[in-house]
Amino acid sequence: MSYFERLRAAARDRNTLLCVGLDPDPDRIEGGVAGALRHCREVVRQTEENVCCYKPNSAFWEQYGPDGWSALMELRDEAPDTPFLFDGKRGDVGNTMRAYARTVFETLGMDAATVNPYLGADSLDEFTRFADRGVYVLCRTSNPGARDLQHLDAGGRPVYLHVAELAERLNAKGNVGLVVGATAPAEVAELRRISGLPFLLPGVGAQGGEVEASVRGAWNGDPASCLVSASRGVLYAQSPSRESAALKAQINAATGVRA
Repeated sequence: MSYFERLRAAARDRNTLLCVGLDPDPDRIEGGVAGALRHCREVVRQTEENVCCYKPNSAFWEQYGPDGWSALMELRDEAPDTPFLFDGKRGDVGNTMRAYARTVFETLGMDAATVNPYLGADSLDEFTRFADRGVYVLCRTSNPGARDLQHLDAGGRPVYLHVAELAERLNAKGNVGLVVGATAPAEVAELRRISGLPFLLPGVGAQGGEVEASVRGAWNGDPASCLVSASRGVLYAQSPSRESAALKAQINAATGVRA
């Protein structure tokens, strides 16, 4: 099965559109890489019935050195029936992206990845050629600085709309999606009007993303169309199980239908 087929199956089986970020912070988790792995394993055990995907951010595992990569691969094995989305936001020239793609998909065994479109189509091709893996292209991100470049006028339209069109052109294998921040619900709805690609909606929780408005703007009936990501709010919750269940219910209420 392809990544998006697996994502849809998990979303339907568990009635959820929730993705949980696995981003261990050594300032909040004691015990080095072993403590990080132990903490994230417990989060996975508590939340798996409420999520359809996990999203480890590369930087939070890289900071532990080589042992961080080993721990991430161990964590991947903890939930073999749940897709893992590698949030590395890679972007470079073609031959370097080829090495990045092999690292993410072959060495680490991840099911999907985030990529940066700044270098253009030939760069992203190195990821999209892995037809059974998902590739989410950064389009309108969740951080305040998104407006610095993504909203610049380019031929009468903002840059992020051109990125969406580029992603559509790259979707020949049906494995491309867009990263659109839940902190920008108006842009979520705008992008959905022009694109049928699956959306990854980060920014829920600590970043203050608007769950209901963003989900309503992104949802189009496809279980892969609206993957809502929460990280710190679940990872450091007193009860990750209860927090993930509450978010799942909030997201499902916004869709108005079962996932």
